[in-house]
Formats: sequence, C-alpha cells, structure tokens
Amino acid sequence: MIKESASPAPTARVPWLERIDLLRRHIRRYHPEREAPQSRAHQACGACHVRKERCDGGYPCNRCQQRGATCPRPRKAVHSKSKPRESQTRGDLDFVGSVPDGSRWIAQDFIDIYFNEFHPTWPFLHQGTFDLPKEPCILLQSMLMIGLWIKGDQTTQDTAMRFHRKLLSAIHDQRCQWYLSDTTPRCSGDTPWPMATYQAIVLQLIFAVLIAKQETPLDLNLRCQLPDYKYEMLTSLVETCRQLGLFSYPNMLAKYDSLPIALVWVNVEEIKRFGLALYKLCRLCTRSASTDATDGGGRDTKNELLTLADLDFCMPDSDEVWNASSNMASEFIRSVPFQQASRDNRDPDNWISQASGKLYDSHVRIDWI
Repeated sequence: MIKESASPAPTARVPWLERIDLLRRHIRRYHPEREAPQSRAHQACGACHVRKERCDGGYPCNRCQQRGATCPRPRKAVHSKSKPRESQTRGDLDFVGSVPDGSRWIAQDFIDIYFNEFHPTWPFLHQGTFDLPKEPCILLQSMLMIGLWIKGDQTTQDTAMRFHRKLLSAIHDQRCQWYLSDTTPRCSGDTPWPMATYQAIVLQLIFAVLIAKQETPLDLNLRCQLPDYKYEMLTSLVETCRQLGLFSYPNMLAKYDSLPIALVWVNVEEIKRFGLALYKLCRLCTRSASTDATDGGGRDTKNELLTLADLDFCMPDSDEVWNASSNMASEFIRSVPFQQASRDNRDPDNWISQASGKLYDSHVRIDWI
C-alpha cells in the first residue's frame, strides 16, 4: 500500500465518485441499518467465490437471490450491525475444533438445504443474521448434518449419521460445561447464554427423533421412544434452561438490554422460537419402554420435560418479519404499523404460561397438550 505523501499530488475531480461518497456519508449518518454502496471494487460473496461466478457485491447478491440460496458475505464486508456473535457465543463450546474456511464454503449447499427445507418447519435460527464464517462449529456442523440427511442419497445420509454420532459423543463428554443443575454454582448475570450450543443440541435431538422413528415403535401416546442417553440429554437441556430462567421474558430483556432495539428483538425472538421448538420436541419424545419398566413408576416423567407453564413469554412475532433480510427486518421493527401490531410482551396475561392453567388439570389424566 502506497503511503500518503506530505503534499499529495493534485487529482482531477470525478463528479460521480463524489456523489457516491456523499451517498455513503448520508447512509452512515441517517440510515445506519442500511449497507452503503461499495467505494472500491467489490469482493464476491462466499457462494459466488466457490462457484467462480461473477458477483455484484450486494447483500444478498443477485445470483444468490435467483438461486434462493443463503448469501454469505466476504469476511471483510460483514455488516457491522449484524448480530454480535462474539458476545453471544463466548460461552459456546467448540466441540469438534475449527473448520477450515474452504470446508465452510463447501458446506454452503447443505446450509442452503437446511434453510430451504428444514427451516420452514423448525424456524428457530435467524437466517437474516446467520454468518457462516463466524458461526460456532457445533451449530454449523449440526446444520450441515441436517442438510446432508435431507438430501437423501445413501452417501450423504451415511455422512450425516457420522456427524450425529461424533457430535453426540462430544456433547455428552463435555456435559459438565453446558449443563446446569440446582446445585451448580451460578455465573454472573453478565455471562452470555451459549445459545448456539443449546440450538445445536436441539438439532441433534430432532435428528435423533427422525432416525428413531425408523427403528423403534411409538408408545401408546404416539411418542417416539428415545434411547436412554439421548433422553437424558433432552432432560438435561430442559433443566439447564429452567435454571437459567431462559424462557422468562424479563430475563431475556435484561440479558440484551445494552444492544440496539433491532438486535434486542432478534435475540428475544430467537429465544422464543427456540423455546417453542424445545417444547415441540418434548411433546414428541418419551423414555424407552425398558427404562419405564425398570423405573417402577417412581419418576415424575412429565416434569422432566418442558411444559406450557415454563414459557413466560408471548407468542413470537410474524414469520414475515422473522424471515426478512436483516435490512428489511430493521425497517419493519422501526415502523409504526409493526409496533402497533406487535404483541405486548410486558403483560404477563399475554404469556403462553398463562394458558396452562386453563388447558391442564392434574385430575384429568388425558395427555393431549
């Protein structure tokens, strides 16, 4: 890089370059949620770079939009207003070790399968702030596992099973680093919640249900019977979330109150949707029949799993905003119509937990919700 001299040589004025610089300054000052146009030659996004295609440098770029694919930004062009993964994932576990950059870009096609095929049914990750080069390995490889399985041919499904076994083993071996019981010493309130770790565990357990349905019969409640060690992982995650107060709306706000309003909304919505996904997973699972038989009925299995009474928050906001690009979502959140139509999370009467008193009665044993 050439150093600037004390007396720089005069340069000719280029009107269109001046207009772009003015536009960039205007956007930075008055529309910080928007991405200013590039002042230099743009860098191709990760997907176009791998495919060796011409990229317009936008976000998302036109080619990725046409393919309906996730558009990973170049490392140096990641938007400063994206969700601060470094603060959110400081406590997340890197179970398998770092993934080389080339491997991450090769994984892009399977991440696209994840968001196109799996995400509409289990929408608890925020695609608008998903940043492939910066995601923790435990989450990235769990998503890759799902994409490989959904692709459907024998080779990719065998690879998905290898991912599953390796990741489950690592999660189990390092349980002491993510599991909290009622006897675990409490961390300070400033300690980030390792959401990526919890999200990855849920993905592993969803996958466990998918493959268990092919191998074991349903119980009489039409629930999938998980092997003991997988069911213990599920109950350990539920207990950890309860001990953290993860599904309490006031706790969510307190955890992220220092962030800009748009990022507060993203983080709170992500926890809400994670809570609903975990509840849905709990409704699909039970202990194996052999464990129930040897337990003698002394265990309160219902309280091991997440219930409606645990969900001290409102229903999430609309999928339209959740699935929008990060810039569009910011505009939605700041708009008056959205603020008028969004739910009043501050009123406990609107929380999901309030419905449990009307929908559940300990004297009525039918297991329906």
